[in-house]
Amino acid sequence: MLRVLRNKKTAKKVWIGLAIIIIPAFTFWGFSGALRSRQESAPAGKIFGRNISYIQLRDAIAGEKIIARLQFGDKLDEIQQYLDFESQGWQRLVLLAEARKRRITASDKEIIKDIESSPIFQSKGAFNNKVYNEVLRYYLRVQPRIFEELIRQNLILSKLYKQVTDKVTLSDEQIKDEYAKLNQQISIYYVAGLISDFAKNISPTEKETADFYRDNKAMFKEPTVLNKEKTEARIPELNEIKDKVKRTFIQEAARKSAEEKIKECQSKLATEDLLAAGSGIGLKTGSTGLFKYGEFIEGLGATQVFWDTAYGLKEGRASRIISLPAGFYIIKVKSKTPIDEARFAKEKKDFAAKLLLEKKQNYFNNFTEDLIKKSSR
Repeated sequence: MLRVLRNKKTAKKVWIGLAIIIIPAFTFWGFSGALRSRQESAPAGKIFGRNISYIQLRDAIAGEKIIARLQFGDKLDEIQQYLDFESQGWQRLVLLAEARKRRITASDKEIIKDIESSPIFQSKGAFNNKVYNEVLRYYLRVQPRIFEELIRQNLILSKLYKQVTDKVTLSDEQIKDEYAKLNQQISIYYVAGLISDFAKNISPTEKETADFYRDNKAMFKEPTVLNKEKTEARIPELNEIKDKVKRTFIQEAARKSAEEKIKECQSKLATEDLLAAGSGIGLKTGSTGLFKYGEFIEGLGATQVFWDTAYGLKEGRASRIISLPAGFYIIKVKSKTPIDEARFAKEKKDFAAKLLLEKKQNYFNNFTEDLIKKSSR
């Protein structure tokens, strides 16, 4: 088909006739649905209120497998167990439905251009119709009309991606901040109110445990499955979960004490140094060596909030209270290694391009997740 289409300039009538064949290609993809069982034609689900048949879902999944074969080549056999083709198929259908709402289309000319420019279908630097047909027949095992409709869908999805992500931009400040995360090192002083430290000295009495259970019963609700369609929440009796109640009491009391202590430390910083204020009221204090964004910090872990907070601090200034599952912290910058400005200027363009691509992809992923949720309501 593509060979004839590439010669369309010599026969306008041929082009018109072939357009009639190409445009409804998606109909041909599932044209035998009328001959299949009712089960295959039955709804597999709904997208924006419209029924999606098992045939449509199956064809979308088949399309994802073809794309995966082109992307991963022979390695697909090794990694396909980690790919969720059914979810990808649903995602394709949802995105195509959104594209239809936005009236996004792809012409036959665009399909031809895309296929002809693909290296896999070329020989000696040019499109080769024989190679094209052999790849489709023996490697992808798909008919040309189905493959070309898949390319149409991909072009439509590419346009949707561009339309959705065109609004995503990066400022010079954002570029430099992200570059610093990869290249700048920081060290800090810290004071920590760790919940585990305070928990060691807490041992609730029977009365305290019972009172805590009485006042916080909702914390101990447990779901009970009545049948496949219904669950019910129940609150176990105290004697069933006494150990759990005690552990929860200790955790809550320790967190409260740790928070009170870190706030006391914060109130002393107007007149005292951070480490002196912390050690003076029995909090854990220390300092770190130089670390990059995301690196494991001895004594603190790999929590990125410490780098983020320190990056925005001026030397000598204490931070706000940082709340984490392990406890509460206040930090102060010990030292910062500056980024190499000359190197940054040299690498900025390529770095910014990669960063923007990543940001657009993340934005589109979030857009897709929200769209899938909306489509199933």
